[in-house]
Amino acid sequence: MHGRLKVKTTEEQKAEKHREQQKKLVAYRMGMKKIALSRSSDSYDPESFAISAQLLCVNPDIYTLWNYRKEVALLQRNSQNDSESEEFINFLNREVDLTEQCLLSNPKSYGSWYHRYWILMIHPQPNWEKEFNLCTKYITYDDRNFHCWDYRRLLVNKIGITLPVELKFSTDRLNNNFSNYSSWHYRSTLRKLDENCIEEELNLVQSAVFTDPADSSAWFYLRWVLSHPILSIQKRQELLEAFEELQELEPDCKWILLAKCWLTGSLVLSDKEYIDRRIQFYSELTKLDKLRKGQYEDYLKLAEKKMKT
Repeated sequence: MHGRLKVKTTEEQKAEKHREQQKKLVAYRMGMKKIALSRSSDSYDPESFAISAQLLCVNPDIYTLWNYRKEVALLQRNSQNDSESEEFINFLNREVDLTEQCLLSNPKSYGSWYHRYWILMIHPQPNWEKEFNLCTKYITYDDRNFHCWDYRRLLVNKIGITLPVELKFSTDRLNNNFSNYSSWHYRSTLRKLDENCIEEELNLVQSAVFTDPADSSAWFYLRWVLSHPILSIQKRQELLEAFEELQELEPDCKWILLAKCWLTGSLVLSDKEYIDRRIQFYSELTKLDKLRKGQYEDYLKLAEKKMKT
């Protein structure tokens, strides 16, 4: 009817979307073909280089294009009489700027983070302090960005950040959000567990699992802490009792039962009486976590076999 805005049908929308995709695909193929032809020469084609930047801004996960830009960077360095020339430094700075544009569209792009670090490693005047601040900013935006955590780990030694400072940052991020595999993993890379720090790590992760027993990330970190032989038998027994109390509050939480299995697995080495409790916990798991019933039954067989020996 007159005066009414025509609304496109679902089929029309699909057809229009398909046409747009086809246009982009044609442009992408033409761009990639031109870049492939230019890679065979000893010098680079500025037009192809510009096209690669445009394509990466749309999709920063095309590794071929990042590799192409690395080749050009090396050509530029080899063509300079002075590898610290202003021209070469400006070229590298533009590469760093490009990766930042790509990270804005996809903060979890493997290729962008790796290319950024690679460029800075050949940069005569890398600004590691700026990179470290960038990491902090991105982690604040999304503390589950494990690419950024890995990048931060590479930078810590570059700018001389002390262990206490970085541990505090890690603790602050975990207190902000316990449910974070990346933060827990990063913390495990900062230092080796010993008698001076294991109590601190245990208190932190124990607080996390008691706050949210259903979240799996802290439980995996707890398992890593429990795997260290430095943890005393007495402490393991205390933890087992604590988890018994927690299970009364959260009877349907499989992670509590699993933690009790991990603890009894080490306690069995010093006291065979814990085998019975271990069998009990795995039997309960076969009912609570039926998806992994076969796995728990295998563990039960091993525990029963150990009980007979």
